[in-house]
Amino acid sequence: MRSKNRLFRILKMICLLNSKHKKWRAKELAEYFQVSPKTIYRDLQIMEEMEIPLFDNPEDHTYSILDDFYFKPPDISREEALALLLAGQAFQEEFFPYKEALHIAITKILNSLPSSIQKVVTDLGEQISYQYGPFVNLSDFRDIFQEIESCIENRRSIIIDYYSLNSNRLSRRKIDPYLFQYYGGACYIIAYCHNRKEIRQFRVDRIKDIETTGERFSRDESFDIDEYMASCWGVERGDKARRLVLIFSGKAARLVREKEWHKSQRIYDLPGDRIRFEITSSSMQELKHWILSFGAGVEILEPEELREEVMEEIEKMKEIYRKT
Repeated sequence: MRSKNRLFRILKMICLLNSKHKKWRAKELAEYFQVSPKTIYRDLQIMEEMEIPLFDNPEDHTYSILDDFYFKPPDISREEALALLLAGQAFQEEFFPYKEALHIAITKILNSLPSSIQKVVTDLGEQISYQYGPFVNLSDFRDIFQEIESCIENRRSIIIDYYSLNSNRLSRRKIDPYLFQYYGGACYIIAYCHNRKEIRQFRVDRIKDIETTGERFSRDESFDIDEYMASCWGVERGDKARRLVLIFSGKAARLVREKEWHKSQRIYDLPGDRIRFEITSSSMQELKHWILSFGAGVEILEPEELREEVMEEIEKMKEIYRKT
């Protein structure tokens, strides 16, 4: 996700800096893309390495691209066109609100290619099938989604009636929406919550009502989405990151070894078809559900509190099955 976000951001930044109508400061770009200024400076450095002729105006500290720079029509190979088509197919389910716009954009690009490549790519695309996991159908929430999208773009605070799954209650909150995040087939808003006085995540389909305030907000300049999500296993962000140590055995060990589950993970081979799995994360509840999915194939060594929680959950499960 991180590298994909940077690619999209740099492409959009090239379009912004190429405009003759506005000059951009690094701070303004950071606010526009909802990242920290240091992230923008890294992006600008990458653009210079790409030999994009940037002009840093020392008088007003703005950035622009010199007039003689322009994008050449892309020389897309068959493999690149296929990759583009497959990426579009991967987002053609109802959970992606931009599916229609994405389909139109990809069609335009593919139609600009030679007919020979078009046919080969289309034929190959039909030979690949996507099977989707569970997802939230956002078709009933498009009005809410579009309202939030507008408030993100125009930096407007909103009031939402939000259903909390944990408390099973509806609460009214005033939030400053920063950006959308997709995870596990659902769409979330990353926003500053005035009730909690901190950045929180809100699932779009759990917003029961929305009211625009017309109040303009200023985003926290220190906020960086990559840093914010660094300790998360999924979307849950706990109070503090903790070290997690697990021992997997048998089939569970072989399965876990096949994937990169988290950026911080460390895997060590042990005798007897076992592995030691270590990560640092703040998402203890999400990790608890993940651990339970492996049954007897995993043991928690650290932290002790999580080990005890899982033991309690197992005892509750045993009580349920003793009754049947």
